[in-house]
Amino acid sequence: MTFDEAATKVENIVGDLNIPLGVENALLDAIEILRDEYAPTIEMTKEQHDYIDPLIQQGKELGATFTEFWEVYKFIGASKKIDRTFDRQEQAMLAWLHPETIKIVDE
Repeated sequence: MTFDEAATKVENIVGDLNIPLGVENALLDAIEILRDEYAPTIEMTKEQHDYIDPLIQQGKELGATFTEFWEVYKFIGASKKIDRTFDRQEQAMLAWLHPETIKIVDE
């Protein structure tokens, strides 16, 4: 279940059971806190996204491990002189696992 699905489920249950609005807001706030902790939004430029998205998609199609992805990411990015999005593997791992959390921002 995604965080959005959980929020929708809470809204539906609260509406069906006539639970006070304050309880609904507290539950939705808890879901947002969990989203920020476990699936934070990853901001990157369009150029960075256009570079990393095919690596993620092709890597998963080929059954590549995260370590293989990380090595290709570092090597190709350096050779193309692309401003890398991630400084740490933990940041890249979030994008690898949950590319839906990527948000493209202006450069």
